[in-house]
Amino acid sequence: MTPPAVTGRLLHDLVTHSHAEGITALGVEAAIEHDDAVLLIAEPGPDFTEETWQLPAGPVLPGQTLTDALHPAVAAIGLAIGEITGYLGHHDHPGARMTTRVFRFTVTVTDPGAICRPAGTGHRWAEDLDCPPADVAGVPGPVITPAAAEPPLAAQLRAWARGIYPDEAGAELLIGHASFLHRADFTSRFINIPGDGAGLAAIDWPAAIAALDHSLPCSGGENRMLRLAASLAAGIPVNLRDALTGIDDRGIQLVIKAVQHAAGHRPPSEFHDHL
Repeated sequence: MTPPAVTGRLLHDLVTHSHAEGITALGVEAAIEHDDAVLLIAEPGPDFTEETWQLPAGPVLPGQTLTDALHPAVAAIGLAIGEITGYLGHHDHPGARMTTRVFRFTVTVTDPGAICRPAGTGHRWAEDLDCPPADVAGVPGPVITPAAAEPPLAAQLRAWARGIYPDEAGAELLIGHASFLHRADFTSRFINIPGDGAGLAAIDWPAAIAALDHSLPCSGGENRMLRLAASLAAGIPVNLRDALTGIDDRGIQLVIKAVQHAAGHRPPSEFHDHL
């Protein structure tokens, strides 16, 4: 069966109908297709001794469309979406405080083989698209250590910041976090691209932080990462006590690398590969 095409009207109706039912917590899953198979990712069990196989998934944040939310969900496993090809339906997850509705879409990615490059990313290609992830038998596998895919503006941001370590570090932190640079409501408002065709792009850090203080929707972790990046790149004050105690383990590793980078210990990267 061919899944329904993804249109603006469909996306609007899915969200409004969910809200009409009183369901406001939304998520997305990406059924990544390649050679008549779909990609499943190993997820650690509650005791970290057994794993199940799941589709890449993520929350829909305030201000995001369902398709906006698909990009960071796929980027978290080191891949980039090429095309969103169809809609497969939804399933609800009742919780103690609220029910979350998760919408499933079929997508293609630009480089399917990239899933094999990050060390420790447990994955397999399954041939039955109709089999829900929860019904796939858990198979022990390696613990996931996701690597973020590069957003489209990464090279341009690096080109702008090149040569100034704190600027490089701030840009790299936002690139590595793989959230805001996949959001049209961020890139359209806070990234300036000169019209001279020089391949550069600059983040308007003060404007982004001003919006963050008032109206830019995001999770607590995303809020902290953007503030840390802006502090490195533009000297905007940040409360380290709050920022460093409210981000996850992956975010902490990105921050450590950014601090080392700002201090002159640049890791091998696009910043100096082309110097």
